[in-house]
Amino acid sequence: MSDTVQSKATGNSGGPTPVYAPAMVFLGAWGILLAVLNMFSMAHPTQHVSWGGLLTFEATNAAFGEAIDGFHYEVLGDTIFIAACLALVVFGLKAINETNDLRAWLRGLIINDTWTALNDTSVGGGQRTTAAWCLLLGLAFYFWYGIQYVGWMDVGVYSVTIALLASGFALNHASRVPEGDENID
Repeated sequence: MSDTVQSKATGNSGGPTPVYAPAMVFLGAWGILLAVLNMFSMAHPTQHVSWGGLLTFEATNAAFGEAIDGFHYEVLGDTIFIAACLALVVFGLKAINETNDLRAWLRGLIINDTWTALNDTSVGGGQRTTAAWCLLLGLAFYFWYGIQYVGWMDVGVYSVTIALLASGFALNHASRVPEGDENID
C-alpha cells in the first residue's frame, strides 16, 4: 500500500508532529511516575508531596507534609493530578496520531540517528555525538539519583538533569541546521 493511500486509510496526514505533542506526552508520563512514587512514599526521602500545595505555590495548603510510611492516597489532590497528567498524555498522543503513525513515532524514540551518534561521529558530527551523550547522561543521572537516594523531587537533581537535557536538545537541533552561504554580504 502506498504511503498516501495508507495515510488516508488510517486518517494520518503524514505531516510533521506538532512540537507541543511530545512535550505533553513526556510531561504527563513524568507526572504519572511522580504521582505513583508519591503514593508509595518514594518521591521524596523525608516528606509526602501535596500536589495541590505544590502546584498552587502553597496557596491552598502546604506542598510538603509529614513523611508517611507505606501507601497514602489523597483522594482529591492525587485524583486531580493523575487525571491532569493522563489528559496530557492522551491529548499529546492524539495529536501525534493525527499526523503520524503512533507506533512509528514510539519506535523513532529509540531507533534514530541521535542514539547511533553515541559512538560514531560520522553520523552527525561532534555536535550530535555530544548531544546524544548529554541526553543519555541527563536521563541516566535522573533515574540513578531517584532510585539510589529516593530523590525524585530534588531541586539539585532537576538542575543537573535539565542542564544536560537542554544542552542535548540544543546541540541535536544545531547539528541538523543546513550549511549556510560562505558569503553573507
